[in-house]
Amino acid sequence: MLTARFRPLHLAAVAATLLAAPAAHAQQTTRLPEQDRPLALRTTPVYAVGTAEGREYEMFSRIEQVAFDRADNLYVLDGGGNRVVVFDRTGKYVRQFGKEGGGPGEFQAPFGMTVLTDGTVAVADLAARTYSLFGANGRYQRSVPFLDDYMPMALGSGGLAPHPRGGVVTVLRQAPSITMTGGPRSQALQSTPIVWQNFAAGSRPVRLFDAPTQINTQTQGSGPGRGQQQTSVRMSTLMFAPRVNWGMLPGGDVVVSHTDGYTLKVMRNGQPVRYIQRPVRERRVTEADRERARERRREQMRTGEGMRRVVTGGGAMPPISPQMVEDRVRNMQFAETIPAIQDLRVDAAGRMWVERTGRDWSQPGPIDLIGSNGAYLGTVTGQKLPAAFSASGRAAYIEKDDMGVERVVVRQLANL
Repeated sequence: MLTARFRPLHLAAVAATLLAAPAAHAQQTTRLPEQDRPLALRTTPVYAVGTAEGREYEMFSRIEQVAFDRADNLYVLDGGGNRVVVFDRTGKYVRQFGKEGGGPGEFQAPFGMTVLTDGTVAVADLAARTYSLFGANGRYQRSVPFLDDYMPMALGSGGLAPHPRGGVVTVLRQAPSITMTGGPRSQALQSTPIVWQNFAAGSRPVRLFDAPTQINTQTQGSGPGRGQQQTSVRMSTLMFAPRVNWGMLPGGDVVVSHTDGYTLKVMRNGQPVRYIQRPVRERRVTEADRERARERRREQMRTGEGMRRVVTGGGAMPPISPQMVEDRVRNMQFAETIPAIQDLRVDAAGRMWVERTGRDWSQPGPIDLIGSNGAYLGTVTGQKLPAAFSASGRAAYIEKDDMGVERVVVRQLANL
């Protein structure tokens, strides 16, 4: 439960405020062709890590994020195990660090991790509200608190990414100091910023982009505050609403998609310098889509897949009852359309991997490859979007085996 203080504002005024930005840079628009050009992506398996039974370091419990360092070592953030596990370029185990707890170098709810340009490993912890920094040798260095009233988001693509000039880039979620449009159940807009957090002494976070994001709010109770109305608000996103998908380009620009249509924005110093568009439209949500989403939510709540529940202040995690599941499913709210873009990654060469929404939104869709200059390279079908890329052209995929056990498969991209 979150508590928010807010004053009435009109939703359109909030949207205008979030979207307004001076045109400080010349903008270019690149329009991609309508027809797909098939691209036969060839990959060569290198190794796989993760098993149901084996050595302790091989058994993962909810892989949150993976990353490579400059030597092609693979880092796996095992969220359920509260640790980071490191493998060399051949898949041989190197080390692990972190453990459950609230002390230095310990984790309570880790959900984002990346390797910085100097080899430092940064791990974001939702419960501790800090970035924990570790040396390349796995030794704990220090912790840096999250920005006040914000926390990084694992939603959408990206998680944490290294900035070429040091520190991390991530999407932040703001506490609900936003405006409701009236009534116990309402919709609102809030700013969802992409922020560069430099860990150098005296550095302040730099906003690289602000995406207006529509959310649902539900009033749980109200009472007088200090000169303002104080209301307990439950926040949720609309199912099928556009996510803030993003990736870091090698020179420090950020590429973002956050709308229903097929539009990518390349941002520099907070301003758009290029739009990349393709005539691929969003589609209307059907009742079959909504029913499939409800059933998927039931299954996620039953199994805990994709869910992160955090208890602050100690105490046991309360169980999820069947009534709680059905209440949550019954209260699901849906957008009217399904966005054209499902996800986004950027590899070390600056190529943009844009996953489109397929006919079945719950399955991987076609992947458009776009060069760093905006040129369309082709479309890959029948493959999953990589979770991370190495400088030498390797890709890491988070997969499940036939028994539903998570593992990381590393493949060499052969023809890129």
